[in-house]
Amino acid sequence: MGLRSKVIKGGALMVIRQALGILLSLIGVLFITRVIGPTEYGLYGVAYGIVSFLGGLGIWGLDVYLLRKTSNPDQQDYDQVFTLLLCISGVFTLSLVLGQHIIAQMLKLPEVAPLIAVMGLTLPLSLLNLPLTIKLDRDLNFQRVAFIELISQISYYVVALPLANRGAGAWAPVGGLWLQQITMVVLTVYSTSLRPRLCWKPSLIREMVAYGLSLSFAGWLWQLRSLVNPVIVGRFAGAEAVGFVALAIRLVEMLAFAKAVTWRLAMAALAKLENDKTRLRKSIEEGMRLQALAVGLPMAGFAIAAPVVLPLVFGKDWTPALQIFPLIAIGYLANSMFNLHSSVLYLCGKNLEVTWFHAAHIALFGGGAFLLVPYLGMMGYGWAEIAALASYIVIHIYTAKEIGSPNYTVALGWFTISVAVLILSTVNEVVRYSSFVLLLLPLLSTKERNSLIGYFQILRS
Repeated sequence: MGLRSKVIKGGALMVIRQALGILLSLIGVLFITRVIGPTEYGLYGVAYGIVSFLGGLGIWGLDVYLLRKTSNPDQQDYDQVFTLLLCISGVFTLSLVLGQHIIAQMLKLPEVAPLIAVMGLTLPLSLLNLPLTIKLDRDLNFQRVAFIELISQISYYVVALPLANRGAGAWAPVGGLWLQQITMVVLTVYSTSLRPRLCWKPSLIREMVAYGLSLSFAGWLWQLRSLVNPVIVGRFAGAEAVGFVALAIRLVEMLAFAKAVTWRLAMAALAKLENDKTRLRKSIEEGMRLQALAVGLPMAGFAIAAPVVLPLVFGKDWTPALQIFPLIAIGYLANSMFNLHSSVLYLCGKNLEVTWFHAAHIALFGGGAFLLVPYLGMMGYGWAEIAALASYIVIHIYTAKEIGSPNYTVALGWFTISVAVLILSTVNEVVRYSSFVLLLLPLLSTKERNSLIGYFQILRS
């Protein structure tokens, strides 16, 4: 109970930080996107998608290696991870700088070349900060982590907003990203006594690389999602379409803030339950129910208000993003509900099973986008999200085999309500506003109301 209380309290702090971050992001993003427009934002989205893919690739599962280690990692562990990340980030950064024009030509977007090079130089900052962040996560110091993330996010807009107002176009968010990474490194170094140094121990490297390879291959497959918009949509539908899809994704991610918190808490805390399959299964059931509520209701509520709010706030130029928002939201909602399945399989050492799930998902999603975007434009991206829902059957089968089949009844009920509202929001004005009644159904349950406010009750106590 002490662990549960501490983790939930930490989760409450992170949720509050995420909520504040959402408000800040919404204000900042609406200003930046309104000023620079869909095409410039699309160019930024292309470069950011490629760089973020390599950033995820470069982690190599070393974060999970440190998180899952049963004994506390010693200085040598952190030093070796730091050294490996230094090598990886150096290779990726050099590749982006030297290959910027080749990548731009492949995408048929020559304007994106310098953006890729400059943003690629941020990779060492983000990757080398990882060991310090993991140390804070291992200590369950979620309050400090939340503070660092919030201040770093604020620093992003300190630079991005003035640059956008001065006509910097796609370079405005690039400048913001640079200051954000620098701020995060400075604050993280200040917040922990850990000071990584260069280390080269072959036996430890082999252990880390072998573990990272088995884990990271699944992660690398999943990271391919981030390339679908910049590469496939960018090549076949152009930078403007990338901008519309990127904005829809950004809105969905802001509304689905609870999804990211759940994964981080799961990897830090569920390891304590690794040998108790009954409790793991119950944790998945409770997590799915809470995700369906905490992620589904905000996205469905926004879908009702979006036709009025989005053109008013972002400008009429961004109205096409409304067409694809519901489809992307459904995909993210489904993923948030199955988030704990992957966490549990990782904790049980079933990395290969997660890899097969990711392979099925990417085959459906990436393949669907490749086939549909040339004919349907950016909407092909949304329908590819729907096609990829079939992949969750794969991870259910693996999870059920490992810990028994979770009970999906309640979670699917709330999921269905959110999906219904998302679909009805695209019909007409009368149907859209009438569908709001469906969102009240979960709130009629005392249990569900208490679940949604539980974080804040624990924090207040």
